[in-house]
Amino acid sequence: MLKQWIGCPSDNFTQGRRGHKPVAVVIHAYPSLEAAETLFANPKSSESCHYVVGAAGQVQQYVDETDTAYHAGLVVNPRWTLYRQGINPNLMTVGVAAAIQAGAAWPDELYRAVAELIGEIAAHWGFPPDPDHIVLHSEVRASRDCTGPGFDRAELLTRIASQPAPPPPSPLTQHFVQLVSAAHLRDGAPNTRARILRTLPKGTDVAIAGFSDRGERIEGNAIWYETPENAFLWAGATDRPQPLAPPPVTPEPPAPQPMAGIECGIPRIDALFGGQSGEAIGAQEPASDAVGAIQDLLSGHGHIGLPNLLAASYGRFGSKTAAAVQSFQAKHGLPVSGEVDEATLRTLIKTPASKPRISQVYLSLVLGMPYRGLYKILCIVAQMEGVGKFGALNLNTDAAGLSYGIIQWAQRPGRLPELLRAFSAADRERYIDIFGDGDAGLADSLIAYTSRANGGVNARTGVTLDPAFDLIHAPWTERFEKATLHLPFQRAQVQTAVGAFRQSLKKIRSYAQDLGTERGIAFMLDVANQFGDGGLKKLYTATHREGMHERDILEAIADESVERMPDKFKQGVRARRDGFLQTARLSDEAVDRDNMG
Repeated sequence: MLKQWIGCPSDNFTQGRRGHKPVAVVIHAYPSLEAAETLFANPKSSESCHYVVGAAGQVQQYVDETDTAYHAGLVVNPRWTLYRQGINPNLMTVGVAAAIQAGAAWPDELYRAVAELIGEIAAHWGFPPDPDHIVLHSEVRASRDCTGPGFDRAELLTRIASQPAPPPPSPLTQHFVQLVSAAHLRDGAPNTRARILRTLPKGTDVAIAGFSDRGERIEGNAIWYETPENAFLWAGATDRPQPLAPPPVTPEPPAPQPMAGIECGIPRIDALFGGQSGEAIGAQEPASDAVGAIQDLLSGHGHIGLPNLLAASYGRFGSKTAAAVQSFQAKHGLPVSGEVDEATLRTLIKTPASKPRISQVYLSLVLGMPYRGLYKILCIVAQMEGVGKFGALNLNTDAAGLSYGIIQWAQRPGRLPELLRAFSAADRERYIDIFGDGDAGLADSLIAYTSRANGGVNARTGVTLDPAFDLIHAPWTERFEKATLHLPFQRAQVQTAVGAFRQSLKKIRSYAQDLGTERGIAFMLDVANQFGDGGLKKLYTATHREGMHERDILEAIADESVERMPDKFKQGVRARRDGFLQTARLSDEAVDRDNMG
């Protein structure tokens, strides 16, 4: 089965197994994929697991099975029959965690994915999937209630036993890949130790019969393609570094309905939304953050001319805001007062937005996600980038082909396929319906094409190399616009963007130890989103001087980033940099960079 490689710091695992090999799987539970990733990314935690499986069946891998993860090393009153005193159980086991609260009942899709994963592990290492070899963490460490009463081991074992033996290698639906760089064809094994049969030049189309995801990991990718002649080719050298065969997932639930208890962190909005305050929000409203939230929601419903986060009038309940409220109320059969009462606020949140925009209120009360840490920073970056539009489209004005979404996943730098894969995983059926007109082959070909060198466009002009995938014209633009309105895809945008920010923050921490405030981190992530991680590091290196205060560093980077832009973009970039330096929405207090979520 396919797994997403995440990895973790070297402090959180040991290379190799000191001569031992896995004889069992230890099952754990973590509250969520995000909680596990945050914990494992922190080198101070000294904790990791080989795999974490999400409730929808997605599998994330943090440590190679040939290496020792730190997941069950502390032994307390062990009941595991195969435990050998004096040997750290981590050396003998593979750690598999479920992304679910300890004690909670496992959904069907979680059982299915964990059963498939453990069946594959057991077959690979040659141990039987029985109670002696499928072990609960609590059976190694009695002080842990993991996984708790909601897990049924007998059910898991039954599902493992009912699976057919995993076929090596996995079959593919597409039979050719194209090399994006010269590559060696290896004889009989998916690793660099195998004999080189021949070297294939860049641009070669290679026939493939299957793939293995247990090959030698190179640059984080363990996928190797097998050819009909039983030779192996590293997938990272091809236009399809990951096979287009996502595991089945359960579609996300429909749009959350307004209900008491959900909060966005804006006191005035939360009180009105929760029925705790009957006073409507109108022209005399003193809480500017509440008025700004109303303006954000109205803009998402297609009301034009309202101020955004960068505008001086943002948060003022003026005549345009009042007129937009009246228009919305009239359209939805509400009393036309021009003020936002509880019924109007709930309708603003409950009614699907025609031009959805990310904001504090939309993220929390519509998408059900927390407005804190990197999620908060993402909201602000996206609003500075393109007023927060989920459907923002840049049609090659910067010679990058198509750029799309809240942080502008761009085609030429190769960022777009990451988001498309996230869409396919979030709701496979809807992805095929929108991007393939019901044809899975066409929908998956879009990912394959945008995964090519330079995203499938001319590196200098951004013009497509294949008219069938001219993404800046119809019907592709209409398809992207249609995808914008689907809530699971909006959530996928948020999660994918936060994941990208998380990776960028790791890189920033490696060289910018003197930046530690929320404002500083948000500023740097915004520059990285615009210039790339490498571009940000160059800006920092060019402007940083020993002893500089954080504010001075940020201002120097702002000046240099504006200077490096073409004249036609300078004014907009200047406003964007100044927005981060001046906004009251960001704190100048130090934050824990290791636990920003």
